[in-house]
Amino acid sequence: MWSAIKSVFTGEGDRRVAPRVAAVGKVTIDSTAFPLENWSTSGILITGHDGRLIKGQKFKMSVEVQDEGHLIVFNAEAVVVRTAGDKLAAQFYRIDRHKKQAIMEYFAHKTGARK
Repeated sequence: MWSAIKSVFTGEGDRRVAPRVAAVGKVTIDSTAFPLENWSTSGILITGHDGRLIKGQKFKMSVEVQDEGHLIVFNAEAVVVRTAGDKLAAQFYRIDRHKKQAIMEYFAHKTGARK
């Protein structure tokens, strides 16, 4: 696990720690909403980023994901792992444990992985 986290911060190896799922939703940062491109149990990728956050910066966000008639909503704290053009990737580092469990169950179902 530590090698995966280290590779995210150093840029070495595969940056993806967990399987990604395309998403319909939004991420709100400082009262500005950004379209959610994809997400995983470890983080998010948004579009429309305007450069206000830089690599290594920690921030708070609210995430809303629409999926199969359900709305998944949670608050999280994250760190920016990369930016490219108008895209920003961030890795979660703090999520309420009950929400984290629900997210893990969602991805186990969505990706066919075992919990």
